Formats: sequence, C-alpha cells, structure tokens
Amino acid sequence: MQERSVDGGWLVPLGFATTVSMWAVAYIGRLPFVMAPSWLIGFAMLLIVAGWGWRTGTWIERGLVAGAKVGLVAAVLNMLILGSFLSSSERLGLVPSALWWIPGSLVVTALITAASAHFGSRGGTREPPEWAGLLSKVALGATFLLVVAGGLVTSNESGLAVVDWPNSYGYNMFLYPISKMTGGIYYEHAHRLFGSLVGLTTVALALYLWRRDGRKWVTALALSSVVVVVVQGILGGLRVTGNFTLSTSAEDMAPSIALAVLHGVLGQVFLALIVSLAVVTSTAWQRLASEGSPVKDSLDRQLQAFLVGTLLVQLVLGAVQRHVAWGLIIHITMAAVVWMLASVAGARGWWLWPDTSVVSRLGRAVLIIAGVQVLLGITAMAVTAGDAIVGNPGLFEVMATTAHQACGALLLATSVALALMTRQS
Repeated sequence: MQERSVDGGWLVPLGFATTVSMWAVAYIGRLPFVMAPSWLIGFAMLLIVAGWGWRTGTWIERGLVAGAKVGLVAAVLNMLILGSFLSSSERLGLVPSALWWIPGSLVVTALITAASAHFGSRGGTREPPEWAGLLSKVALGATFLLVVAGGLVTSNESGLAVVDWPNSYGYNMFLYPISKMTGGIYYEHAHRLFGSLVGLTTVALALYLWRRDGRKWVTALALSSVVVVVVQGILGGLRVTGNFTLSTSAEDMAPSIALAVLHGVLGQVFLALIVSLAVVTSTAWQRLASEGSPVKDSLDRQLQAFLVGTLLVQLVLGAVQRHVAWGLIIHITMAAVVWMLASVAGARGWWLWPDTSVVSRLGRAVLIIAGVQVLLGITAMAVTAGDAIVGNPGLFEVMATTAHQACGALLLATSVALALMTRQS
C-alpha cells in the first residue's frame, strides 16, 4: 500500500474540496423553493468540515496538524461568502461583531478539522488519491454546479435581477447582505458568488499543475481554462450592463441577449475544458498510459469526435431557444442526430471495449444520459410550448427546463471523457 502523503501537495486539493462541498450545501439549502432552516444548513456544513477533516487524517501523516491546515485554508476561502453574513443591511460596511466572527470562523473550522483528522488517523492508513486528480475533480464539481446555477438563473428569468456589475446594488459583491438575497436576486447573486469560487479554483488548479505536472500540454490546457473563465466572468457582467460602468442605475444599463447566449455557450465549453483536465490527471488515464493497450478501430474515435462537435452545435441552438425561442425545429432535428450518435458511440464504447473498464463505463453512461436527455427535452418542450420563459414561471417549469440544460451539460462532459479515454487506449 502507498505511504501516506507527507509532501504538502495535499493541502490545496483538500482545502478546496472542503470549501466547494460547503458551498454546494449552502447554495442548495437556501434556494427559494427549498429554504432549509439556517440551523440545518449550518449543521450540514459542520458535518462536511468534519468529514473532510476525518478523510485528511486517513490520508496524511501528522493528522492533527494536517487537519488544522486544511481547515484554515477552507476558512480563508469561505471569506468570499462570510462577508455577506457580516455585512450591514442598513448601511455599507460590516457589523461590529465581524471583529469576532472572522477570527472565530478561522479558529472553529481549524479545530473541527484538526479533531476529525486526529480521529481519522487512528483508524489505520488508506492509500491517498492523486492530488492533482482530486483538485481537478473538485474544480469539475464546482463548475457543474455553476452550470446548474446558471440554468436556474435563466429558467427563473433572474439574469437582470441585480442591475449592476461588478457591484451588487452598490455593495461590493462579496459584502451584499444575505438578508437581501431573496427571490430572483438570490439566483443571480449566488450565481455570481459561485462563479468567483470557480474562477479561484481554476486559477489554483492551473498553478498547481504548472508546479507539479511535468506535461507542458497539460499546463497549457490549464492556463487556457483560466483565460476562458476570466472571459466568461466578464461576459456574464456585460450581459447585465452592456458596458463597463460602476453605475447602479438601471437606466445606464444596456442588457444584451446576444451576450447572454454567448455566456451560456462558453460556460459549457469551459465545462468541457475542466472535464479534460479531470480526465488527464486521473489515475485511470495514467493506468491506460502505462498498460499500452492495443489500438482499436478508429471508427470509435471518429464517432466520438463527431458526437462532441455536434453537441457543441446543439448547445448553441439550445441557448438560442432558451433565451429568444428561435429555431425550435432545428434544435429538435439536431437533438435526434445527437441521440443517434450518442447511442451508437455509447453502445460501442460499452460493448466493444470490455477490456478497458473505464471506456466501457463511460460508454454506458453516455448511452443512458442521452436517453434521459431526450425525455427531459420532451418534458421541457411540453411545459414551455416551445417559448422562451417569461414572467413568473412555475416550479415544475423551472425544474424541467433546468434539468434539461443540466443533463445536456452532463452528456457533453461524459462524451468528452469518453473521447479522451478512447484515444488514450
């Protein structure tokens, strides 16, 4: 069994894993149609802190110290949202108790992870993961959640709920009071906050791979993802304002539907980039490289490349349909093409690659997700009648359209992973 990691390469992946998990729970728990009690959300977040602390102890020597370090990293990252809880709703600035809450959050988080890591270390050793692979998977999870959050913004017609950018109604984005995040403002503002976390995670991943991964093309891919996420953030802001301005007046804004479509499509392209990084830093990728599997029929590679390309076209058509209700027949026709390609490529990956389990599993996943996506597309078309969502959509309408968009992102992700793994084999 592999020795427990001691070189410090674990700190950034575990710190970001803790933070992203906490944010996911907090985001879902405070969704307007969920609105879980604050105590329950807080308790769930503490469980996540303890869980990652325990996991740290099973992987890292000196579990007590390692756990405290992971907790401190997570607490520092959580400052991105802590300001929203400590910001005054009556005037710009923090409430006086912030002087205690900020250091208190650092200490409490570090103590919980340290104690949990100590108990985790007493249960025996476990083989640690590839740390670059873990950080890539964390970035992928955060990015997928951001795509879903963006889908909820569009489905709820909340893209313009906050009229200014990069500020929010005159507040610094990270200091906008949680008490004001209601209805459409919550969807849009939470999407912005999650976007900042994804951007920070992407930068951390790129720096991590630059220092620790010797493959120059992987580093280049990671740096490309940083460029894309920066452009994506700017597009998201300009979609609201139409120009670079710090004004808080709606009259000074020129919202752009074209930029909204481009923002949605680029988000999916960014997801594909992060999927690629998660694949090439995975243990499965490294195992296939070392085994030197025999080259299969090139038809599979061609099918999968065509599937990914067709999916990207379909994403553009879907974004246009969601925002301006144009090209429904073209979108449906392309959906049939995507389903046929996914069915053939997925079935071939599942049945013709039995000796390469990861390809077989991905092929099965593509086949199943494509079928689910067709059903969700029919459901979304039924509840919207092919029109763009306007006004105050009902919960079922929101869930159906968001699920269809999220499943499309999941199909793209698995198709990219299948194409890459097939080529490695």
